[in-house]
Amino acid sequence: MLRGAEAVFKEEHLEKPLPIDSAAAVDLLIDALIAGHPGHNMAQVFSLDRKPLLSGDPDHEFLVGVDPEAQVGIVGFADSEGSYVPSGVAEKEHVTYTLLTYPREFLQSPEIPIDLVRQVVKEFVLSGGLRPTCIEWQEEPY
Repeated sequence: MLRGAEAVFKEEHLEKPLPIDSAAAVDLLIDALIAGHPGHNMAQVFSLDRKPLLSGDPDHEFLVGVDPEAQVGIVGFADSEGSYVPSGVAEKEHVTYTLLTYPREFLQSPEIPIDLVRQVVKEFVLSGGLRPTCIEWQEEPY
């Protein structure tokens, strides 16, 4: 049985991450990001189903951000194989999302519609933390 994931996007989640264990929980996360403060428009999500590193730290990072005004978002996945963002041509040279008031810039990384963001996050959570296959990925440009 899959355990799901945990998300951090508010200060309170540093002590107690938000559990994400269903498609409905993913929708609540995305809705909270849409309705939230611009300083909290990105979440860091960690699968509880992946084996952690020897240090106890996660062996991966999954980022999800939303821009409620434009109705788009960004996703990012990183593990020992590399750091990935959606493939395609970015409309902007760079976009910035904010995690716990810390800006995270994505260079030449295409944003995707919020409905697709939801689908990608659901697949990540419900697959046991695998890189979702519902979108094409590319190495993140630096």
